[in-house]
Amino acid sequence: MNDNQCASISFFRFEGVINKTWGFAQLLNSRFILNGKKNIDFFKPLGTGSGLGYRAWPKFGVIGLFIVWKNKEDAVAFTESSYFNSLVSKSEEQYTVLMQPLSSRGTWSGFNDWKLSESNSSNSVICALTRATIKRRFLLDFWRMVPEISKKQFNFPGLIFSQGVGEVPLLEQATFTIWESKQSMEEFAFQTFHGKAIEKVRKVNGFKEQMFTRFQPIMAFGTWEGKNILENYSIPTYQIEQVNVPVFI
Repeated sequence: MNDNQCASISFFRFEGVINKTWGFAQLLNSRFILNGKKNIDFFKPLGTGSGLGYRAWPKFGVIGLFIVWKNKEDAVAFTESSYFNSLVSKSEEQYTVLMQPLSSRGTWSGFNDWKLSESNSSNSVICALTRATIKRRFLLDFWRMVPEISKKQFNFPGLIFSQGVGEVPLLEQATFTIWESKQSMEEFAFQTFHGKAIEKVRKVNGFKEQMFTRFQPIMAFGTWEGKNILENYSIPTYQIEQVNVPVFI
């Protein structure tokens, strides 16, 4: 068994009032299903934002699940579980990326127990999860900067995918991005208004909690907007076996 820690992030898009309502309920229901499982180090059910990157207005009908697993085998087993199968069957589309953590700073709800892996030099693609809890008195200043950040990110060279996620609208926000290389990610992070905006909020101590984690994708499956996002980047594709087995083996 591979003992390397593995993170998974899944997005599910629901259509129709009944399925959207069911999907929204999973933001709570998944907590009961996943909480306390021994093969999970950390997890967060996530709402999503409209548009690219951070957006205050939620994207109704799309939810996310971010889970840190003990190893890749546990992550794959979850995709073959009855609960994951129910998410797939009720959603119009889903996309999942399995990743190994490369580096991290900060915490998320106090979590920072990462078991970091060595980067595979043959795979240049980088995933990044940037999240923060914003202090209430700095909310207005922060959200005033968001439109320009989103504008810069749109069509930025090297950006493959971006989705804003969060636990609490306005207050607890995150962005999950996939980049063609570390260089393209850092150019956006440090050479655009994005970096200046983050630094501005940090200087006034506007974040209650922050975390920035880099990952290397090792497997992907499903589609988003009709395509496998990582298909052209030599990331292995896994075919989900939709079988009715227990949620955890």
